[in-house]
Amino acid sequence: MTTKETARTADAIRDASVPRPPAGDLDPARLEFGKNFCPNMFRTDYANGQWNDPRIEPLRPLELHPGAIGLHYGQAIFEGLKAFRHPDNRIAVFRPDANARRLNTSAAILDMPALPEELFLEATRQLVAVERDYVPRAPGSLYLRPTMVATEACLGVASAKEYVFYIVALPTGSYFKEAAIGAGSVKVLISDSSVRAVPGGTGAAKAAGNYAATLRITTRARSMGCAQVLFLNALDRKSIEEMGGMNIFFVRNGVLVTPPLTDTILRGTMRDSLIAIAPDLGVTVEETPLDIDEIVAGVRDGSITEGIACGTAAALTGISALVRESGESVSFGGGAPGPVTSRLYEHIQGIQRGLRPDTRGWLDFV
Repeated sequence: MTTKETARTADAIRDASVPRPPAGDLDPARLEFGKNFCPNMFRTDYANGQWNDPRIEPLRPLELHPGAIGLHYGQAIFEGLKAFRHPDNRIAVFRPDANARRLNTSAAILDMPALPEELFLEATRQLVAVERDYVPRAPGSLYLRPTMVATEACLGVASAKEYVFYIVALPTGSYFKEAAIGAGSVKVLISDSSVRAVPGGTGAAKAAGNYAATLRITTRARSMGCAQVLFLNALDRKSIEEMGGMNIFFVRNGVLVTPPLTDTILRGTMRDSLIAIAPDLGVTVEETPLDIDEIVAGVRDGSITEGIACGTAAALTGISALVRESGESVSFGGGAPGPVTSRLYEHIQGIQRGLRPDTRGWLDFV
């Protein structure tokens, strides 16, 4: 898109926001993830084949007809990204272009309209600018949730012709409160009874329904002291895919390994980022099929020394143990994040927070 086209997109966004300084405490140690909403939101509505009236307005409930297709047939997708306050007080959004592309990938899978990427980027920039006082200091961040939902009222199994796209913003602290300062580590339940996605389905989309399918086993995981669930391939029940909200890596014989992308695995922005930066730290990366039994055996014999969970919300965290639904478990080292996990964490956090050079142009300054 040309500079003039970008400027036109920026000018097209109507600002009806209500500036309101934070009334509560923005101490990252006290901010619970996903609970504290900023006072304004971005919104645009799709009808007659185009997106209309993009604007920033006060946060308010959506008005949905009881027959809205998004409620009945699941046409709902979303994204997650973060803005960070740098030491010089500048605000940077991390890789919003990757989220704009992935939103449209999800939209195509669910037969929803594409959103112009420049509109996504400008909406993000302008909302963060309006809410810049809500960006906490490190280790906090401003979490952004772009969402698209079908709003047309029609009780027929067909793609909608009307949608809403909106972005809400939330100041937040650590995603895993049980993790220590730094990368931290958590227990992960291996799901033997439930699957997240099937070939030919919506697994590669960030669709709301994908998460609904994980909630029951996630509740069970928490009752067993686990913070995440690791899902296996629906056909063989052995091949590792991803977790309920994160991708996964292991360190095997010094090499960082992760399953290759398929149509049952979401292309994580943090996953992609770690694959890119690991060689900068002298760490070899391989995308290769991983068998859960071989992984468990490797943890036991010491050839697999670290497990890493990664995603936008938590960045990355170590895995302290893998737990079967039967209760059997295997632990990584002493339960603390390993050296590769810690190095990757410090490097990616350094880029996000302006403490290390951004050599790839990942930061979009507001």
